[in-house]
Amino acid sequence: MICVLHLASRGAMVSDGAGLVAGLAGTGVVEGDASAVCDPLVRGGPSGGDSVDWHAAAMTSTAKPTALGRIFEGYTTTSVTRFRCCCDTRPVREEPVRIAGRLEGTLRIPDTAPRGSVVVAHPLPTHGGTMRNPLVAALARAVAERGFYALRFNFRSVGASAGEWTGGAEEWRDVGDAVAHARAVVPGLPVGLAAYSFGAVMSLGWIAEGGRVEGLALVGLPLRSVSLDRQALPRVPDGTFIVAAENDQFGTAAELRAEYPSARIASVAGVDHFFVGKRDEVGRLVADELLRTLASTVPNT
Repeated sequence: MICVLHLASRGAMVSDGAGLVAGLAGTGVVEGDASAVCDPLVRGGPSGGDSVDWHAAAMTSTAKPTALGRIFEGYTTTSVTRFRCCCDTRPVREEPVRIAGRLEGTLRIPDTAPRGSVVVAHPLPTHGGTMRNPLVAALARAVAERGFYALRFNFRSVGASAGEWTGGAEEWRDVGDAVAHARAVVPGLPVGLAAYSFGAVMSLGWIAEGGRVEGLALVGLPLRSVSLDRQALPRVPDGTFIVAAENDQFGTAAELRAEYPSARIASVAGVDHFFVGKRDEVGRLVADELLRTLASTVPNT
């Protein structure tokens, strides 16, 4: 197999939204992490031939303080170094979808009989977060390997999604639309939600408004903003599973345990908020949790 890296940048202007959730950032650096580039955009079904096109959507923002350069660069870098092409050569079945007639999405189809569906929500758009974020891709890949449809989507105003950025005031509704779409894909089967950073906060906001899923896993829930100030978050339900970085600058695993003693915290050692080098580990933790929690609601066949 010939592994062709075609990193195509697409500009998408996103306004700052008055900084309401400017701190809900999450990112990752492509360099040195295979999960950053093993994300084929397959349109219309199984891929074929000897090459795969790889795409990394690039975002631009009207507010990019110099101190936040690493966050933005981590999302939008289109260079890959120190990467050995070790991708799985099996065809990946993934197709573009339109959610509620307005949100861009991509649905990864499991190779086995489906157990259910999992929605994956991405990090902060104003700092480059999209459904093509490498950690988001790793989450989708891991849950699909466990037999779940993996539905990623772009929040409003991101990529080809319609609408305007509201700074988090309305983006939680996008989570609800994605979950509704996932339920329609697998009628009668359970639906889970995996969400990273800003996506985690929006998912909690949707749940606070009455949203329901059969399984929930959060990654990098930020206690602090990018200015390192504490910020108010929606309520975290008791028993919520949270994957936290040992050295997360926006909220360490130890801090999350202290803040949410009724949550179940899985700590990933030696990394910060961006989980560079540990994205596959994060994917396994999340996928195993969702497999466990969703299994009891899967009908016997």
